[in-house]
Amino acid sequence: MKNDYRLRVTLGVSLTLAIIATGALLFLRSHSHPIKSVTAASGSDPDSLSPGATTSTGTSPPASASAADLSAVLDKALQEPDPRKRASEFGRLLALWVEQNPEAALAYVRKMPPAAEYTEGLFIVLEALGRGDSKRALTLARDLATTHEQRHVYSLLFDQLSRRDLPTALSLLELAPAGEARENAVRALATHWAASDMTATLNWAEQLSEAGERTAALETALKVLTETDPRRTLDVAQQFLTGTALDRVLTDSLKQLTAADPQAAGLVVSQLPAGLVQTHAALDVARALAAEQPATALAWIKTLPAGEVQQLALNNVLDLWNRKSPAEAGQYVAQMPKGADQDAAANHLAKDLAAANPLSAVLWAEGLEAVSARNAALVSIASGWAERDPAAATEWAGALATDNPARVKALNSALSYWVMEDPTAAGNFVQRLPEVDQPAAIMAVAPALAQNNVANALDWTRTISDPDVREIALQQVVTRWADNQPRDAARWVMTEPEGTERVDHVRTVAGQWLTADAESATSWVQSLPPGKTRDAAVDVVADQLTPKNPTLAATWADSIGTPELRSARLEEVATAWLKSDPAAARTWLASVNLPAETKTRLLGP
Repeated sequence: MKNDYRLRVTLGVSLTLAIIATGALLFLRSHSHPIKSVTAASGSDPDSLSPGATTSTGTSPPASASAADLSAVLDKALQEPDPRKRASEFGRLLALWVEQNPEAALAYVRKMPPAAEYTEGLFIVLEALGRGDSKRALTLARDLATTHEQRHVYSLLFDQLSRRDLPTALSLLELAPAGEARENAVRALATHWAASDMTATLNWAEQLSEAGERTAALETALKVLTETDPRRTLDVAQQFLTGTALDRVLTDSLKQLTAADPQAAGLVVSQLPAGLVQTHAALDVARALAAEQPATALAWIKTLPAGEVQQLALNNVLDLWNRKSPAEAGQYVAQMPKGADQDAAANHLAKDLAAANPLSAVLWAEGLEAVSARNAALVSIASGWAERDPAAATEWAGALATDNPARVKALNSALSYWVMEDPTAAGNFVQRLPEVDQPAAIMAVAPALAQNNVANALDWTRTISDPDVREIALQQVVTRWADNQPRDAARWVMTEPEGTERVDHVRTVAGQWLTADAESATSWVQSLPPGKTRDAAVDVVADQLTPKNPTLAATWADSIGTPELRSARLEEVATAWLKSDPAAARTWLASVNLPAETKTRLLGP
């Protein structure tokens, strides 16, 4: 029993502090008792460990070492570069030592530097001392456990003590420092007390004067109560808890109640205030009711607040209903009143229908009377179909009538899947589309092509015959390239011939690069030779600086060589600056080189 108890405690601690307690956990998992394990490994009694004896992992105490003083061996274990092996070996050896000579082991831990192994050692030593003298272990913890991770030792010590002697645990609670440490102790104590006497635990928790401790005790006790009486848990939680603690208990208890009695849970959920707790619980209840009878679920959904939570709950019902009877689910949506709710339901169900049988989904969608619901369904069918067969879905969407309002969105939706599966085929398909459809399709395809392979994406843009459409594609490629590799994109755009296209591309690169790395971007802009390209990049810099640093923005704007662009940018800076710091802006305007009529207009009457 003693060994099983130690294993349970250390497992609990290791879940909270996975990294810190790894060594101790591995040790306890593989050795039911530290002394016996070393005996088995060395083939001798631990008290007779001789100088130079080798442990199970190959760590050999030096000739001067004894079983009572393993400090040199521990020092060597701490030199292991692999953190997992280091924690495991250190924990194994320290557990051996603390069984043989706890005071010496404690003295060693006291002198350790504040690293992960110190925390591991602290847990091992205090847990061992707590088995015989809980009060001393808690007194030591006040001095030795000083960090967030280390204060979890109070969970271990009070878990240990509460299992053994609950009244003593209560009497020693004051030894845990107020705050995080005592809250950890309160949780451990409440866990065990609630298992044996829930009423007494709740009465005690309600009387705690410190809010953090009271919340910790109540939340812990109610989590235990949730397993057996979720309805009572809901009542008590709403009476005594607030904030995130209340949300957590409500979430857990509603899950339990929904599993046992979804209709009862539904009554509670309908009365909850709007928020994430209500939304998540509503989805659980909707699924549970729909699994029994969709009509019951649909009737309950109407008791929820109109809006997002009601629509999400309906979506969950439709998901389950579609698996059992897609025809009935489709008929329900088709008969809903026309409007936003039907459109949203049609959009959701259509994707599920298309995933199973795209052609049947299309027939159903085309039979919807409301135009808006029909269009929403067709777009969603393209998406659901494309998840299975993007090429077929895209071809279908492209074959929709050119005057069909859903055509463009459906086409782009399907293309977004196809380009991820086969960028080349998707790119070739775009070029077969009527020119009127190409710009929107390019917006869906070009970024993905650039993400996959910039060189291939650039080659693809050159195959587009219409110059305006080609520039749209090239702009999309450059934008994605600048997002990912602004320096390479900047180098490439400067190889383009001087002209409008290069100016536009430089603006794109400068804007993306400034957002990611302003220092590198401004250095690049400063290196550009005088001309329209540089002026465009400077204009972007000034634009981005204006809301943050109008003084610097004005300096950049004043360096623009193109007169019209310079004046326009200076006016933009002045307008913003006059709103944020009128006095400074007026002083600057008095000296800046702008026409008098412009200054008069900016300053106003």
